[in-house]
Amino acid sequence: MIILDCRASIDATSPIGRFDRRCYGQFIEHLGECIYGGIWVGEDSNIPNVRGYRLDVLDAVKQLNCPTVRWPGGNFASGYHWLDGIGPREKRPKRYDMAWGQDEPNTFGTDEFIDWCSLVGAEPWVVVNAGNGTPEEAAHWVEYCNSNRDTYYAQLRRQYGHVSPYRVKIWGVGNELYGRWQIGFCVDGVECARRTVEFANEMKTVDSEIRLIAVGCEDLEWNIAMVKNAGEYFDYLSIHIYIGGDKPYRELVAYSVDIERRLRNVYELIQDVRRKYNIKREIKLAFDEWNVWYSEAKPPLLRQITSVKDAVFTAGVLNSLHRLCNEVPIAAFAQTVNVIPLIVASDDGRMVLTPQYYVFKLYGESVGDYILPTVVDSQLYKSSELNRYIPFIDVSAMITEGGGTLYLYVVNRHETEYAYIQTTFKGFKPSKGGMKTVAGKSIEDRNTLENPHVVGIEEADIKIENNKVNLELKPHSVNVVKLQGETNT
Repeated sequence: MIILDCRASIDATSPIGRFDRRCYGQFIEHLGECIYGGIWVGEDSNIPNVRGYRLDVLDAVKQLNCPTVRWPGGNFASGYHWLDGIGPREKRPKRYDMAWGQDEPNTFGTDEFIDWCSLVGAEPWVVVNAGNGTPEEAAHWVEYCNSNRDTYYAQLRRQYGHVSPYRVKIWGVGNELYGRWQIGFCVDGVECARRTVEFANEMKTVDSEIRLIAVGCEDLEWNIAMVKNAGEYFDYLSIHIYIGGDKPYRELVAYSVDIERRLRNVYELIQDVRRKYNIKREIKLAFDEWNVWYSEAKPPLLRQITSVKDAVFTAGVLNSLHRLCNEVPIAAFAQTVNVIPLIVASDDGRMVLTPQYYVFKLYGESVGDYILPTVVDSQLYKSSELNRYIPFIDVSAMITEGGGTLYLYVVNRHETEYAYIQTTFKGFKPSKGGMKTVAGKSIEDRNTLENPHVVGIEEADIKIENNKVNLELKPHSVNVVKLQGETNT
């Protein structure tokens, strides 16, 4: 019995902005078993691998059509010295990782990361050590990765077998330097701004084309200080948001609405500060760590296996990032493998893909060029934690450059009821299409190492009548509709 009866309208004549695929980015850190056991097993491992990279994980990440991968951290970055991770692996020093209290063998370093990114088809995104590192060290790293000169670090890269520059364009200047858990933290935003200027100055002297992400947060005074004092030196301000998973279902899936509000507020603050202090450089947000985080996921392994309810939350965040295409063009899900993960890879060679993974796969293979305005008429429910009403149905939309393909990303937050949604279009005439869904039978359904195929991607037909698209949505479902058609004005 269909209870929710909803309407949506899509305007294909007035895009709100160009979509940047980098908001589907991923994040891997030297933490728990993310790198060692997840990304890297070594060439001598019994687990099938390519040049030491775990093959099943590599193939799974490749299927995400992942645009960018952020590395090496995270908290780890604030104590990482990149020279430890290059050259012959048998000669690399083993270090104590002060961030997570682990031994770091350094067998996975810069060259391995770049190589792995090439194999999965992703753009590398490197975070430099602005904790106990120096601007000089960071500039040398840029030279090693990007320089074509006949200078020491460029020659070192060639010596180690990598003739062509890597051309890494996205660089983070530190990680969470506002936090006292961070190695080399800053006491306030003024100190961080000064440090950012010093790093940016030397890094950009080596390569003026790189784009820099500075450390931001949701602290008003911190962000004001960063933009006021360093705004001419960076391109993005980073924001990290984790949502505790130990809450009722309706509260959890409501939080994508709150995340959208919070990100928009930070962006507007940045623009206000730019205007006040005449900062000419354009600054947007990098939402470079986000996820749901359950209390069971504790250091050093941070293991959790998420379920359908977390997939619904994840799709809600991705829909929010669609709407924030002008404010938040770059993001990174934390994390890809084994650590609060999309992918669980065990040391006995088994692997499982979470419902969150399938959401990223669904969205990653269904990408247009422009975000379209959407208006949704949906029943609401009250979130007591957020003290606001949340629509059961959330819709975002995207269209390709030529206008021949339009995508709808439709989330039904209701835990038990089907939804019927009729969608009308301005400037687009749909002719045929289909729908793919991630739902499962229950909000608690999950894939485990013992039962890895409980939740996957299902396909369904849709009805097109009189240029209207009629959809029947399962409860607690994430749906992507691909429509072929033509634009008209």
